[in-house]
Amino acid sequence: MSWDDPVSEIEALLPTLTGIRRDIHKHPELGFEEVRTQRLIKGWLTKLGYEPRECARTGLIADLRPDLHERGRTVALRADIDCLPMTELTELDWRSIHDGRAHKCGHDGHTAILLGTAAVLARHRERIAGNVRLVFQPAEEGVEGGGAKVMVAEGALDGVDEIYGLHNWPGYPRGELRTVPGPIMAQVSSFEITVRGRGGHASQPQDCRDPIVAAAALVTGLQTVVSRGLGSAGGAVVSVCTFESGETHNVIPDFARMTGTIRSFSDATSERVLSRMREIAKGIGAAYGVAVDVALETGYPVLVNDARCVSAVLRVAGGLDGLSLSERDLPMAGGEDFAYFAAEVPGAYFFLGAGREGEDTPGCHHPDFDFDDELIPTGMQIFLGLVRDRLSAPA
Repeated sequence: MSWDDPVSEIEALLPTLTGIRRDIHKHPELGFEEVRTQRLIKGWLTKLGYEPRECARTGLIADLRPDLHERGRTVALRADIDCLPMTELTELDWRSIHDGRAHKCGHDGHTAILLGTAAVLARHRERIAGNVRLVFQPAEEGVEGGGAKVMVAEGALDGVDEIYGLHNWPGYPRGELRTVPGPIMAQVSSFEITVRGRGGHASQPQDCRDPIVAAAALVTGLQTVVSRGLGSAGGAVVSVCTFESGETHNVIPDFARMTGTIRSFSDATSERVLSRMREIAKGIGAAYGVAVDVALETGYPVLVNDARCVSAVLRVAGGLDGLSLSERDLPMAGGEDFAYFAAEVPGAYFFLGAGREGEDTPGCHHPDFDFDDELIPTGMQIFLGLVRDRLSAPA
């Protein structure tokens, strides 16, 4: 066994970790409901000599060397543990046994990677000149505002100097790691717009204030928020995703309602987008004689990578055979509550490509998605390499 080159240890652990990953996949749990998953993680860590502590209800944190926590540097490694509220369509032997719950984003794999990392770290505990905090986070998929925010509020990062997280991504080629300093994932906001008119008989539109016509114009108008409000700078996405109005074919309804999402990479851009949306809504309301109400709910903030931490990821990943590095297609407009961790302490988030050459690999959140178990060793090597790199570097 070698701390400097733990490949053989990782290979020996892989069958066990694959079994654990598939067990978690088979028994998925939604955000803040990960009771069985928490119990599994806690049992594994306890056997390795850790003293895991509950955090954010169904999450866990565990320190490798708590004796050094106050006297040296602490690096945190994070895995999300929750599933999605969707039904699995695969015929895998380890497919979900619960309708309406499925691991379709790969959090089962992320958990297996961190469990394997914990095992190797425990074997070399005395070789590590600092503390490693393992962060098993519940509710990444947005339940009650996400688990990362709760973990930060409960002190999960107290005394932590840096934090690192990863995500599998079938949209990128297998064998490729992608990350970028600065913004890497978007601020997420959702909106609900209600258009209130005056209903009546469909044969007498002159006596009505048709909310459907007004709302349709609003949908069209919102398409100009980015293209005409931000110009070539771009940096935002506005998507209308639902449209609801009316109950039958011969009645003009009283209202129409739409919902959608806004993604951006800076507060200034978000403010510009919201300002333009309200201006357009006000104008449509006046033009069509209807009332327009715009309600906004702010979600995860922009995920901003620390440049020094990104350099560490690239340095470690660059030393692994068969792994190429890229910044292509980043930042992406998806949201991730690792942003709360990265806003609290310097951190880096990176993607491991999972797309197989010549195949149409189902992406995250697709009903046919399944985590690629062959990514487990790669994720472990990077996490372990980051520990070696950051805990041997000057403070």
